[in-house]
Amino acid sequence: MTKDHEVTRPSKLPLVSVVTVVRNADSVIAETIDSVLEQDYTPTEYVVVDGASTDRTWDIVQQYAGGIDTAVSEPDEGIYDAMNKGAELASGDWIIYMNAGDTFASSDVLSSLKDPLTSAADVILGGVRKVLVDEYETRRFQEYPGEVEALWKRMPTSHQSTLVRRRHVLQYPFDTSYRWCADQDQLLRLQAAGKTFRTVDTVISVFDCQSDQARSGDLYIRERWRLSEGHVSFVERCLQFGYEWAHCHLWGPIVSKLRSILPSSWVLQIRRLRGTDGTIQ
Repeated sequence: MTKDHEVTRPSKLPLVSVVTVVRNADSVIAETIDSVLEQDYTPTEYVVVDGASTDRTWDIVQQYAGGIDTAVSEPDEGIYDAMNKGAELASGDWIIYMNAGDTFASSDVLSSLKDPLTSAADVILGGVRKVLVDEYETRRFQEYPGEVEALWKRMPTSHQSTLVRRRHVLQYPFDTSYRWCADQDQLLRLQAAGKTFRTVDTVISVFDCQSDQARSGDLYIRERWRLSEGHVSFVERCLQFGYEWAHCHLWGPIVSKLRSILPSSWVLQIRRLRGTDGTIQ
């Protein structure tokens, strides 16, 4: 499904390609699409890559044909393969991935980024509002970009709050051998290549953290151990990821066990005292 007309540019502002990758997400895809189409930044292109969904996802996508510039539905080799495909289908100066279940924080997010979008930056990193639901409550955390120098350790922000010049995404595509960390690996390679990173205080996206809960702690650590090779010393890597491994296998299980036997009211009170109750200031 492709529009017959080209994306118009009523100004000299750069064209931003928003790419949504989705598979079997009929309960959330409409919210994501609405969030993209509500953006008041005019030079925007929208690309949807569906991984041959078997539910109603593709039917819902087709209902938005008038607002989507390019949409395809076909099998892929996973999320990062689909994201690479989306970059190839896009034609914008910048690219941002707003995948199924993710939304822009407001309708004026992209228009508020006109200054960094027209700057010499190669990568723009913004804030993210994370939503975490568990058996106790729904928590919302607002985070701003961390230090780019610590990119070998962790993502400075979510990929939903990251814009990269499309030519760089094509030159440094996602490494599909990663299951969880191809976005971090891509940014690390861009950093090593001397690309310019710019951080902004704008909250760009709202990210549902439920998908993170399915992530294997061991695999997540191993993948970041691998991508950090050659960027910092062996000792620094051992200290960082050794600590994370110990937390995952020692301290983490103890905390989980204690939480399971405590009354819910105690857990909520402890979160409030520690400032982890997710109240956005």
